[in-house]
Amino acid sequence: MRDDFSARTKEILAKRVAYKCSNPSCAKTTSGPQENPTRTINIGVAAHIEAASSDGPRYNPSQTSEQRSSIENGIWLCQSCAKLIDSDESRYSVNLLLHWKTVSESAALRAVERGGADDNEPMFLRIEQQMPELLDRLRKELKESPLTRAFVVGTLSSWQALVADHEVFYDDYESLKTVANQLNILNNIGLIFIRTTYEDEQCGAMRFMLAESFARYLGA
Repeated sequence: MRDDFSARTKEILAKRVAYKCSNPSCAKTTSGPQENPTRTINIGVAAHIEAASSDGPRYNPSQTSEQRSSIENGIWLCQSCAKLIDSDESRYSVNLLLHWKTVSESAALRAVERGGADDNEPMFLRIEQQMPELLDRLRKELKESPLTRAFVVGTLSSWQALVADHEVFYDDYESLKTVANQLNILNNIGLIFIRTTYEDEQCGAMRFMLAESFARYLGA
């Protein structure tokens, strides 16, 4: 037996993301008009984050029937992305799908609040897909210090040499190299401005500032 969503739950999931696919790399509009003026086209689906039945992907045996069919366990996707996430459950994990849901609902809310989507929204959504851990870390720092714009990224072993408005540490040099590559991408597209000094380089750190539009996006 499947614990399917109610019609009301499906409607709410769709409306919370403005009828757009919640995969940040897709974000396709899933509803529109038919030729018949009284009908509409829908290519969206309310997909289960954790499976509706025991033979489905990401099944969680500890969930109750009510939890499986709850809105918290649902995500609105286009039909292609709904098929995609069920074809590789290791790649499309529960945590990743929850991240997609949060990002897409936040994007829909920003569009409502600002009277339309930000011109940078497609770029922000691609970045969410490519470097979610870095963005989550920056969001956490901004939540603690909302007016912060300057950061230094370094390893735990280099912290004594760092002096900045704010600091973000990583456990090892390999992790820092990955983050440095991501920061260079953000710098190239104008979302941050790298301000690394000679002293920073000597202790293996990077200094940067957030562009105001990016800071607003992360803090939304």
